[in-house]
Amino acid sequence: MDIKTSPLVQMASEAERSTRWWVSWIVAVALTFLGLIAGELSAQAMLGHPAATSPLHQVDEIFQFGMVAFLLFLWLHYKERRGFSSIGLRGANPLRKLTIGLLIGATMMSLGVLIPVAFGQYALGASEHAKLGMDAAVFLLPLLLIFILQGSTEELVLRGYMLQTAGQQVPASVAIIGTSMIFSAMHRDAEVIPLLNIALYALFACFMALRDGSLWQICGFHAGWNFFQGNIFGLPVSGHPEGTSLWNFGPASGSSDLWTGGAFGVEASLVGTILISILVVVSFLQLRKTQAERAISGS
Repeated sequence: MDIKTSPLVQMASEAERSTRWWVSWIVAVALTFLGLIAGELSAQAMLGHPAATSPLHQVDEIFQFGMVAFLLFLWLHYKERRGFSSIGLRGANPLRKLTIGLLIGATMMSLGVLIPVAFGQYALGASEHAKLGMDAAVFLLPLLLIFILQGSTEELVLRGYMLQTAGQQVPASVAIIGTSMIFSAMHRDAEVIPLLNIALYALFACFMALRDGSLWQICGFHAGWNFFQGNIFGLPVSGHPEGTSLWNFGPASGSSDLWTGGAFGVEASLVGTILISILVVVSFLQLRKTQAERAISGS
């Protein structure tokens, strides 16, 4: 499969001083961890040390992921000499695409919770939160915006900069599988199912971004998936419990971690594996169709 015809990959050619693909991967990972550390220190200086159950705890992510995005902007501007939008923030109707992605992500996460509920694996009232129900409602919109920043920054780094730079220089399989493995490893979990599911999500994200030629829809999906998991259903997001949630679902008494994901959340469950695998297959078929249409229109 030739992904060089995707507008997402073609945007990388705007760099006046391009970076070798393997160097770009090292730089991207380094900028991510440097940004997260610097952002956390900045958050502590301004907010102190809010408890993990406090809504302010999620505000930390504004500093962390905002710093990652800022460092990436500096690299693109001063080293590669290209615009920040060239890593996938282009195309018509961005708000519409973001919203559609958010709704799809919310729907898939709802299935990831309600299917186990139907089989007695999740139960309401099985997790604890400082802000719950109507007490949490006033915080939900700001927390959604935070998850949009968080999810979008990860997409900008992985499916934006790393995928498009490699996609221009190496075979598609190396660019897609390599960035997916890095994304999974960056979540730093040694269990097999979470690693597999996060890698599968990354494959799906690559296929959607390459199909669309932009990142808007996958940014929305990422935000909707995480927001509904953590702040609507009250489950841990990649192992991180949120202190504010509309509902307080959690593993039911006698449930199996294989079906609930335990303390990691839906992404560590077999239900998650099934849902994400469906997304991978559908997005791959859509990408192949889109690439064939691009080949015909370009011939």
